[in-house]
Amino acid sequence: MKSDDARMELVRRYLSGESTREEASTLESMLAADAQLRRDFVRYARVDARLSALATPRLLRASPPKRLWLKKPFAAFATAAAVLFVAIVWRLTPVTARHLGTVTNVLNMEASGDGNAPAVGQPVRTGRLLLNRGAMEITLSNGVTLLCEGPGELELLSNMRVLLHSGQVVVRVPAGAIGFELDAASAHVQDLGTEFAVKAASGLETDVQVYEGLVEANPPQGGFASRLEAGSAARFTPVTSKPKELVYSESRFLRRIPPEPGVPMPGKGGDEYFHPAQHAELVIPSRTSPIVVDGDLSDWTPEERFFSRRDSARSVEGRMRYDRDAIYIAAHIQDPAPMRNSIDPSMDGEFGWRGGGLQVRLSLDRELGWPVDASSPGYYRMRKLEATPEQIARASNHRLVSLTLWHHEPTSAACMHVAYGFDYHTGVVNPPGFAAVFQRDADGRGYTLEARVPWFTLGVEQDPPQAGDTLAVCWQTHWADPTGRIWSSHLVELRNPSEPLRISNFERAATWGRAIYR
Repeated sequence: MKSDDARMELVRRYLSGESTREEASTLESMLAADAQLRRDFVRYARVDARLSALATPRLLRASPPKRLWLKKPFAAFATAAAVLFVAIVWRLTPVTARHLGTVTNVLNMEASGDGNAPAVGQPVRTGRLLLNRGAMEITLSNGVTLLCEGPGELELLSNMRVLLHSGQVVVRVPAGAIGFELDAASAHVQDLGTEFAVKAASGLETDVQVYEGLVEANPPQGGFASRLEAGSAARFTPVTSKPKELVYSESRFLRRIPPEPGVPMPGKGGDEYFHPAQHAELVIPSRTSPIVVDGDLSDWTPEERFFSRRDSARSVEGRMRYDRDAIYIAAHIQDPAPMRNSIDPSMDGEFGWRGGGLQVRLSLDRELGWPVDASSPGYYRMRKLEATPEQIARASNHRLVSLTLWHHEPTSAACMHVAYGFDYHTGVVNPPGFAAVFQRDADGRGYTLEARVPWFTLGVEQDPPQAGDTLAVCWQTHWADPTGRIWSSHLVELRNPSEPLRISNFERAATWGRAIYR
């Protein structure tokens, strides 16, 4: 079935350079989500490429001019389409499955497709591997190891070539397998003896980071190849010939499966309390313009935000910023009984979440990296486990903090409780320097929250997070009944998908998602 005329008109305008920025963004989102549209895009692009080559052969061979958004040379689109074409051909052309390697490690893995999660020792063959969540390590016959982190889809083509459709993978290549290749929508990466990581993100972006050695990465437009050395990272897109340099971060990818897997609560699968998160990481940009804490988010730039829905009446949209003095939190929360929390901050500050509000958990210790290896006393107690002295010490880390923000309706006061350490050894309500404003929606169906929390309040003013850090963050939005005292439901976001679902974020810090400071 072919794509409809409206979508193909977007394709035509995109390839001819007539698209507006909004149209181009819309089409790129459609391409990422619609396999049929990708096939039609490639067919259209290949025909136009041939016609363009016949009509203007000298122009296509000439040095490309300086580019503007609405004047993209067709060659850029044709080559991007060629990369998509190769990916689609690989997916659609039947191949004889052959043995390539073995599953050597798994962590809380859930596969999609037939629903059977691979086990250690199971052989892997040519074809697609789909992961809903968790992590899996594959060792190929030539010694190459692939650590795949869900959700994602990886296609094994041979023991020297793979195709990353979505998600992320860390590749370690021994000396005997130099030349290993990985393709994604907007980059072709060839190993030159190294350990590297690739993330195939939404919008057909491809992030490449090199931990050891050297790789050569080619953009789809046919421009000059980039050599990335250890300690460097770059982002490739289908519409630019030169990659964007990224800040290198040791903890951006899962490089080793942790030796201490999480222990879920007894039972099977998810339920009303435990449910899969939609987002695993949040980019936290540095503040580039003043932010006034007044409940009006018009001074916040729109990028790097996330949205998640609990049901038709409950949702959260969130974002964060930072500067050298503080961290900023902004949220819009859809709530059928907004800002009615009646939990007294002077008496029960640690239970402020029960009446509805927002909890944000942060790791501010870069030495812990990500994921964070720390669990609360309750984690061990509920599972009848005995914590070691090392585990007890990790739980007392003062740089693991939990913030609870709520609006106290009886006094119309914005409140915050800060718990320090993952053993919650110290708690403070409304510490000095903290500022927050809650603003009820005009229709009475939600509210906006804006807060500024100084680094000195969190005890890290001498060494706050900085650009390039990959730390940990988790959001938990709470809703209550109209009295503002009886908790009714919650939504957990920014969660590590490699962790078992039936573990609460207040029990195990390894469940927290990535916080990428930029």
